[in-house]
Amino acid sequence: MNTKIMKVMRIIIPLTVFLLLIALYFVLHRPAKAGALQKVSEFGKYQGYSEPVYNGSKRTSDYLKLSDGTRLAYDLILPTKDGVVAEKPLPTLFKYTPYDRAWTPFDKNGHFALSELGMPWYYGPMARIRALVMPDGRGKIMDALWRTEWLVDMVNSGYAVIVVDRPGTGASFGVLKGDSEIVAHETDEILNWIAAQKWSDGNIGMFGDSIQAQIQFRAASTGNPHLKAILPATTWMDNYSALVFPGGVPDKAIANIYAKANEAFDQMATPVDQDKDGILLAQARAERQNTSALAEAVGQFDNIPYRDSLMEDGTNVWIQDETLYPLIDRINRSGVPVYLINGWYDIYARDNFLIYNNLTAPKRLLVRPTDHAGIESPSSDIDYGAEAHRWFDYWLKGIDNGIMDEPPIHYYLQGVAKTQAWQSTDVWPLKNQVLTRYYLGQGENSSEVSVNNGTTALLPPASQEAFDTYIIDYTTTTGDKPHWSAVAMPHAYPNMRSNDAKALTYTTLPLDGAIEVTGHPIVHIWLSTSAPDLDVFVYLEEVDGNGNSTYITQGELRASHRALDQAPFDNFGLPWPNHFQSELLPIPAGEPDALVFDLLPTAWRFNPGSRMRITVAFADAGNFDTPILNPAPTVQLLRESNYPSYIELPINQ
Repeated sequence: MNTKIMKVMRIIIPLTVFLLLIALYFVLHRPAKAGALQKVSEFGKYQGYSEPVYNGSKRTSDYLKLSDGTRLAYDLILPTKDGVVAEKPLPTLFKYTPYDRAWTPFDKNGHFALSELGMPWYYGPMARIRALVMPDGRGKIMDALWRTEWLVDMVNSGYAVIVVDRPGTGASFGVLKGDSEIVAHETDEILNWIAAQKWSDGNIGMFGDSIQAQIQFRAASTGNPHLKAILPATTWMDNYSALVFPGGVPDKAIANIYAKANEAFDQMATPVDQDKDGILLAQARAERQNTSALAEAVGQFDNIPYRDSLMEDGTNVWIQDETLYPLIDRINRSGVPVYLINGWYDIYARDNFLIYNNLTAPKRLLVRPTDHAGIESPSSDIDYGAEAHRWFDYWLKGIDNGIMDEPPIHYYLQGVAKTQAWQSTDVWPLKNQVLTRYYLGQGENSSEVSVNNGTTALLPPASQEAFDTYIIDYTTTTGDKPHWSAVAMPHAYPNMRSNDAKALTYTTLPLDGAIEVTGHPIVHIWLSTSAPDLDVFVYLEEVDGNGNSTYITQGELRASHRALDQAPFDNFGLPWPNHFQSELLPIPAGEPDALVFDLLPTAWRFNPGSRMRITVAFADAGNFDTPILNPAPTVQLLRESNYPSYIELPINQ
């Protein structure tokens, strides 16, 4: 009996939630009466400037042709009023994607492709209900308006939306190529094609996250006159050190989920309207041998583990294709305005600040308390759609809503009440930051929390000989839902207490007053070991009165990659290893050696009574590919006058 009840409940719960969501959708998206809204345009709020004059939309799909003959599948979404499609030319929002312009999540056997990405159990049933209740079969396809919720308001207020599959992805023909110049040329052609269509007024903005954000910058580098503004939601300046090999350490977490995600995307490719029987889609897939180029690319990373590694054809992927900085001058010359979106737990948390810092065109930066999966999603922190709407209204419609008169950077300060969380600034790093060193100190005799139970001090150590001895524990881990793999589902760090117990920790006394850390922490660690190489992970955490420890941010470095150089762009003076194979440094056995690297940026207020903790580990099991040595080597972390180990925290005063 209980089993039957559970089966019924697994249907009733998602059905109830789905019906409530439908009701909420119509409440939130019903057209407003003329003159009903007072004009408001401020950070996170927007009304009265761009009224919802339409009340629906129509999606059509077809192929466009590049000059080389490659057929690209696209979805066009136009606003409707009482079922009638808008006839006048409209400003257009454009996404160019390798992740499919639209998803067909159920195959002919009823298998739900998104289940491969660890979605909650109710996603499948809700999607099935949606497919059944929406008219004309529309519920069987997840298009741009379903996947990017804020676009609904944009369409209702008079925007056209077009999403185009890149070559070799989705229903498009051809072969996917990552070369920056090829991508730029493709976007240039498509922008010109869009501007020539009767439904477009020639004013085009681009949107999208991750690689779709990177594509926007490549489009901007062309100087195409029709591209009026872009809204890149997080991307890389240097993909080698940001994501694939942070600190030179192979990121296994992202490699695993990224391969699965792109295989799922390929399964969900959606044929265009004219391709009723899927023959054209099958032909397009056959051209690429029914494979996902992006999923296969993950398997090649092991062959190019250094920034100067070359592919078999002599290509340096990391410097030629997976970097943005070679295009920065061209982007700045184009003058295309940029509203860059970042998240404190995003995989590109550092890189978005670096990109912003090197732009001279009109620019804005928004930093949310979220990860890659939630970077464009609605949440309680901010009305993201309002910011997108204000941005595109200003640059595409010429509506003077004041967005460019506000401070250019808004960031979310964690650890405070939501009403106090949003902060603004004209510059980054903050003007009032004080770089404060917390020296790693000797252990105390109180209750054990780690291998050494170390402390911190604001004064340099005076001892001539002080160190902590540690036998590497390869089971230390940040859990199975770190921000590194949060591309489809949100991250969820565990209580770090259990990880700390197996690592080295250095913890302050309970704080007398609040301390706000906002910026880029930098760690300086002296080590001595006979191991041939080491991966070092450093975490910043907050410990409450019960000993529970909250993850805040982290940095990592493979010791052989520790040689520093000057970055090829303005990186705030942060440590910059080239990660060249030609510059690897062996560890001098038994000799002191320094490692200097930054932690990902953060904005966090430590409250009175809590403690700050620096945790040092030498593995992150399940997430990073650290070679396991047997027997496990012994390491000495030095903390003496000649070799002081410390973390430098940007304290906002």
